[in-house]
Amino acid sequence: MFSSVFLKTLFEKRWMALGWGIGVAAMSLLMMSFYHSFSDGVLDELAKNLPKSFQGLVGDLQALKTVPGFVAQQVFALRIPLLTIIMSVILFSGLLAGDEAEGSLQTILTRPIKRHSVYMQKLLAGLIVSLLVCLAVIPGVTLGLFLINESMSFWLLFQAVLSAWLVASTFGVIGFSIGAITGKRGQAGSFAGIFAFVSYLITSFVASVPAIQTIERLSLFHYYNKPAVAEYGLTRGNSLIFIVVILVCSLIGLAVFVRRDIYQR
Repeated sequence: MFSSVFLKTLFEKRWMALGWGIGVAAMSLLMMSFYHSFSDGVLDELAKNLPKSFQGLVGDLQALKTVPGFVAQQVFALRIPLLTIIMSVILFSGLLAGDEAEGSLQTILTRPIKRHSVYMQKLLAGLIVSLLVCLAVIPGVTLGLFLINESMSFWLLFQAVLSAWLVASTFGVIGFSIGAITGKRGQAGSFAGIFAFVSYLITSFVASVPAIQTIERLSLFHYYNKPAVAEYGLTRGNSLIFIVVILVCSLIGLAVFVRRDIYQR
């Protein structure tokens, strides 16, 4: 039906992309509906009474009174990355290892197509599906802004989406590479998921626990949304970190995948 592994993979993941995209858009819209609850002055008293040790956990309360600050903290700080990372880990860890477990990868490799081509086409398809899901934030936030009669820079919103895509794709590609190396979807997804959770946990507590500042730089979340992309735009250095990790993990996975024995059902 399809002339390439790339197109076949996109077709197979169309419903996954649609379902997760709707969920991401709905979450974005829901969070935007709470904006005026945060901007009506109630936060001023809360900010005065909040212990300094907890300020790092809840973020800049004053920034929540502006639309870009609210979008940065309530949409992109946790909720959208959480959804898109879960989606990416599930997606990427199954692209090769899942197909191998089901026996469909073995069928693909009997065709006159190089292993490295299968690997790269699967990887590219995963990146595009992940991007499409992340882009669903835009209609959700845009509709929310319309309903609450507010506005923000579309360019900043788009950059925030790209930032969320980079971090989600990075954890996804880690799972993809482990799946390509081991052929085991469970191990790939578990490692990538645990790594994402630990990274977020460490970065969340670094403001309250200065002792972990050194190891916190190993957390990928250290380079995400700092400074808040919806307010200040993408930082070239932080974006480069994610791109380098994606490239390194992809190359390591490819080097092993083209040489190892594929599990035969």
